[in-house]
Amino acid sequence: MSHTDQLRQTLTHLHHELESVSTADPEVRGMLTQTLREIADRLSARGGEVATQPTAAIADVETVDLLRASARQFEADHPQVATAIESVVDALSRMGI
Repeated sequence: MSHTDQLRQTLTHLHHELESVSTADPEVRGMLTQTLREIADRLSARGGEVATQPTAAIADVETVDLLRASARQFEADHPQVATAIESVVDALSRMGI
């Protein structure tokens, strides 16, 4: 499985975790959802050109920092969501971001 496929799978898992959490801060949840949507859209836009496109097009340092901050906010009340967010960060890291 490629790093891109792993990232897609991890994003899907995180979306499922977020759906199961109803008590999260709406502002944090909204920012996180938007960030994940942007990453997914960038992955989709790359289509079959994954090997020829620069990895940085998927996410940037600010996006990764936002994900880490979101994970910290979910950590106490929703550790499964925090773990899923960290999995996305790890997947991006494996891709060189």
